[in-house]
Amino acid sequence: MPPQLGGLLKGLTNQERRFWAMVVGVGLISGLGAVALLQVLRVTQNLFWHVNGDEFIAGAIASPAWRRFLVPVLGGALVSLVSLLVGQPLRGHGTAGIIESIWVKSGRLPLPRALFRGLVSIIVVGLGAPLGREGALLQTGAASGSALAQRLRLGPGQARLLVACGAAAGIASAYNVPIGAALFGLEVLLGSFALELFGPIVVSCVVATLVSRTLIADHPSYVIPHYVLTHPRELLLTLLLGVLLGAASAGYVRGINALSDLLDRAPAWLAPFLPLAAMTVVGVAAMGWPYLLGNGYDPVNMALHGSLPFLLLVGLPLAKLAVTSLCAGAGVPGGLFTPSLFFGALLGGAFGVVVGHLAPGGAPSGAYALLGMGAVLAGTTHASVSAVLMIFEMTGDYGLILPLMLGAVVSTAVSRWLEPESLYTSVLNRRDVRVPDSVPYWLREEGVRGMLMPVTQRVPPSAPFDEVVVLLLEQPPGMDLYVTDESGRLLGVIVLDELKGHLPDHSLLQATVAADVMDRRVQPITPGLSLAEVATRFARTPLERLPVVDDARHLLGTISKTEVLKHGRF
Repeated sequence: MPPQLGGLLKGLTNQERRFWAMVVGVGLISGLGAVALLQVLRVTQNLFWHVNGDEFIAGAIASPAWRRFLVPVLGGALVSLVSLLVGQPLRGHGTAGIIESIWVKSGRLPLPRALFRGLVSIIVVGLGAPLGREGALLQTGAASGSALAQRLRLGPGQARLLVACGAAAGIASAYNVPIGAALFGLEVLLGSFALELFGPIVVSCVVATLVSRTLIADHPSYVIPHYVLTHPRELLLTLLLGVLLGAASAGYVRGINALSDLLDRAPAWLAPFLPLAAMTVVGVAAMGWPYLLGNGYDPVNMALHGSLPFLLLVGLPLAKLAVTSLCAGAGVPGGLFTPSLFFGALLGGAFGVVVGHLAPGGAPSGAYALLGMGAVLAGTTHASVSAVLMIFEMTGDYGLILPLMLGAVVSTAVSRWLEPESLYTSVLNRRDVRVPDSVPYWLREEGVRGMLMPVTQRVPPSAPFDEVVVLLLEQPPGMDLYVTDESGRLLGVIVLDELKGHLPDHSLLQATVAADVMDRRVQPITPGLSLAEVATRFARTPLERLPVVDDARHLLGTISKTEVLKHGRF
């Protein structure tokens, strides 16, 4: 072990070492889970479509029309059967559920349900569901983090962070995008770029990506020609593209929600059969347009290379939005991240074809397809920073980074103006789940330290009773007396109000010392707790102040209930 690393580890408390070990563990589990699920996807596609690797659409096109109809119907029948067996639909994409877990449920996600739902999701995508494979990987990684946190009894703050680490690690390993996935976890899941959150997220994503690169492959998700857009005319066109795709992103979000709202009104007895009906529609559509099947990787790749006909560039995005919305609303499990890339890439490619026709000599349509991916991803998630980095990592094309940034920012601004809710928060709002507008204080590890007040008076356990009473009476209102040993370790708390009715016989007062009247049951605070956890402690005690100690129980100071309630937003 390098001496610098050894010194760093020695400087950590046991609790901090355990947490960082779990961060690495979550990354490892997420990476291995992603590899296993992607292998299930390949086996499913090979078994039902007779394809290997990334040739899914080629196999679907080569398949007879009856296969393109029956295989998706089989996927819908599987989801309907599972819904009947478990007694509830599997609807909802994973990211919104993860956000709800982090912000509302203190990081609690049921691991068995997440694993089972992820397995069903990846199989159904392999059978042709027009949804993203990432939904299964995010949900599995997040649930693994939640399970570890619950097993080791971590506080809600660390549990939430581990859930975000697992989800980010899942998407990192799915698309080989460790930087973009880390920023996605911060920007979309946690809503904060706070420095103390950055380290754990990055470590988990790096570990998961190393696992997937070792066991699968190490290359960008989309291998494309090198594109450059630096001419002022092309940057102006990027601005126009950002505006158009910002409006399209808002339409994408509203389209997903509109069909989901409609299907939510279906009678309860009909809900388990909606996946079968939705996938039947997909099967009928796929008989004529097989490009609608699956998560859309191949059509996106074709658009990035400029090899997709203009009519498909225009027609497929609308058709894909329709079948994706239908399946998501009907309860077919899967992600909406990859379908949004499909939507953006093809619309961007269509824009490029029109520009090339009206003003020849500029950048090829494939370059605008790449910009379209970033613009729609940013517009639907309202997360322009992570969208830019993820598209850059997926394609490895640095030549388009400036217009990519410009298009993403403009698209996000236009989409927010037209549709204030993102693709994920809109799902939560339909369920009356409200995500706070500002970052809660449980995200700040330094919250306790920032409100720490020093203890000006403490007594040894042998202090006579009369001295204890005098010191208590001299304390300001709400202040208690703390009993410590010679090394400063907290032994107990003496509370004036609790002495009433508990005094010993008058004849024994001269023999009474501080150790006889101190309360050993007061549970002290540690600096690593979030303010939400501190508020929970105060809810269980009548005390106005609680002592703050380090791992060795050395008294560091006190924290006030009033200050916690004044500064905390939980």
